[in-house]
Amino acid sequence: MKKLLCILLTVAVAASSLAAFSLSASAAGGKLTVTSKGEVLGEVEVGNEFIYNVAFNSGGNSVLAGEGSIYFNSEYVQLVEHGAVRNDGTVNMTAYSFPQRLRNTNLITNFFGQDDEILYNFSKISGVGAFTEADHFFKVRFKAIKAGTVDISHDAKVLYTRVNNKSVNLIYHNKPNNQLDPIPYIIPTVEPSIGLVGDADGDYNLTVMDATFIQRLTAGVDAAYHAVSADVDNSGSVDLRDALNILRCKAGIATDTQIGEWLFASESELS
Repeated sequence: MKKLLCILLTVAVAASSLAAFSLSASAAGGKLTVTSKGEVLGEVEVGNEFIYNVAFNSGGNSVLAGEGSIYFNSEYVQLVEHGAVRNDGTVNMTAYSFPQRLRNTNLITNFFGQDDEILYNFSKISGVGAFTEADHFFKVRFKAIKAGTVDISHDAKVLYTRVNNKSVNLIYHNKPNNQLDPIPYIIPTVEPSIGLVGDADGDYNLTVMDATFIQRLTAGVDAAYHAVSADVDNSGSVDLRDALNILRCKAGIATDTQIGEWLFASESELS
């Protein structure tokens, strides 16, 4: 079986090595510094996907509704859509951008506007329990496409609660209500991915050269690799089956793996 896998790999890699080398060699490099209103949030390798996360602490107050925007520069980052596109072109991202307690309510609307802006709003008549930083209030996935510095800013236009049957702003245009105790606040963060499944050579691209890289590993060539990315079938070891899965994927053949998916530490915490 191992001999057969080696033969298949050798033939497939030889047939496409030139094109794969061109893809790998031309991959953009460098780092992108992500800021929020001038404050540095972190660095991301160009080609890598990352999560822009907005943590919201509502100061122990239930949240009734909210509206806001996220601004970015598409010259440096590419918005990765998660969710169902509606007939009118808007995108329902209830399965990704809000925590579990807000999902599948059909009261959340997310849509992409013009000029590098994401608009969102939600409403919950019965109220949503108090938010803390661990709730991943709002998160959007981007891909870094150019080195340099990009500012991704979140404008919380209004988030409000109800006190004694009266609507009370928690945050209004990013300004927290300092009459409340404790005072609500918002913290933006950036989370780079922990790996692209199948990207064995670590260039943030999935090509047949990743299969070649794994073949070299199994042949005893000393090379560093990232287990999360190279162990395609999640078997606990990196072997020729992982390389074969990569080749099958590049040939358009379905595999029972997460190949081609970006993995994030926080994703494993959210069920």
